Amino acid sequence: MPKIILVGVDGSDSSRKAASVAAELAADSGATLHVLTAVDPHRPAVTEDPAMLGDVRRLTPGEEAEAIAAEIAGTLKGVTPRIESSPIQGKPADALVEEAKRLGADLIVVGNRRVQGLGRILGSVATDVAHHAPCDVYIVKTF
Repeated sequence: MPKIILVGVDGSDSSRKAASVAAELAADSGATLHVLTAVDPHRPAVTEDPAMLGDVRRLTPGEEAEAIAAEIAGTLKGVTPRIESSPIQGKPADALVEEAKRLGADLIVVGNRRVQGLGRILGSVATDVAHHAPCDVYIVKTF
């Protein structure tokens, strides 16, 4: 039985579906679920901050990633009680693999979004994670 499950999210419907499946797996196994969003430090973000009541302010990439992970984790609290969320630094696949190593994860859950080129069967992030993960990988069919 897994004790630590990671799921990568980016706010898309695809990643929300993967997170939902990961939450069900965590609930069934009693594992802690870590909802993670990769931070691209080179991409400036402009996002509407709800606390600003409609005003637009610049969020750093880290703030934006943290907000996405926290929002999705919040929607899953009714599914599994042990859930954490955080941003992680780097490209999505690399960051998930590194975080899995750091936490000693038992399972990484990813969706199969971004289907193009040679990675079109699984998606580029799913393919990269599957090739380099230090643990089992569950690829959710999200399309």
